[in-house]
This record gives sequence, C-alpha cells and structure tokens, in this order.
Amino acid sequence: MNKHTFIIFLISGFFLSVSHAVEPDRSKGISVHALPESVAKISGKPWGFAVSYAPYLKEEPGQPYLQSVNDVLSYIKKQSPSVVKNGLWVVTTHPRAYSQKEIAFHNQVKNLLPQEGIPLFWVRASDLKNGFRRY
Repeated sequence: MNKHTFIIFLISGFFLSVSHAVEPDRSKGISVHALPESVAKISGKPWGFAVSYAPYLKEEPGQPYLQSVNDVLSYIKKQSPSVVKNGLWVVTTHPRAYSQKEIAFHNQVKNLLPQEGIPLFWVRASDLKNGFRRY
C-alpha cells in the first residue's frame, strides 16, 4: 500500500466513524404517536402527538399531548441537548384518519423542525418495517 492510498484510507475511516457517531438514535430521542382526533374522542384522550415515556425525558405531570407547532417546539426545547440532537420520531396511522386541521399541523411540523435544525423522522405504523423517513 503506497503512502497516498494509506492516507485516503485513514481519512475515509475517520469520516465514516464521525458520520456514524452523529446519526440520530430513536431510543435517545422523542418518540410520539400521532393520535387522530376521531380516535381520541372514542378513547377519551386528547388528540395530537402522544409522547411515549422515556426516563431520559424531562418529567411531566402526565402524558404530554402536543397539538400545535408551538407545543412541539416548547416540548423539544425543554429537553436536554442530547435528546434534542436525537430528534423527534413520529409514528402515524392511515392518512384518512386525520382531519384537515391535523394534516396541516403535521405539515407545519415537517416544515419547521428541519428549519430549526431538529432532526425529524416520520413513518406510518404499517410501514415501520421499511424504516423512518428523515425530513
């Protein structure tokens, strides 16, 4: 192996390890399920992004339900920097389950979080096997 090949090999290895180290991890981020308003009425729960409990999240008096972009940003920004860098992971159900108001909310989140530098991942529950889409 000549000197140039060795240097390229070292540099490539460094960049691969750095890029792998910064990849967001769902188990260290904020996981939510997008509970449709129609289902929420039946279950007696609020509609919106139902935050899944994790011990590394800031403690809340009850399960948070995020119903606006401001709710989402406020909730994310009060978390530790390590949670924020691992992003928001959203699981949805069938698109027809959501009202126009809810779809507008989802689209606002999809537009704003990437602008704020917050990693955002989205998947329909039936497509989990195919992985999340990053926005």
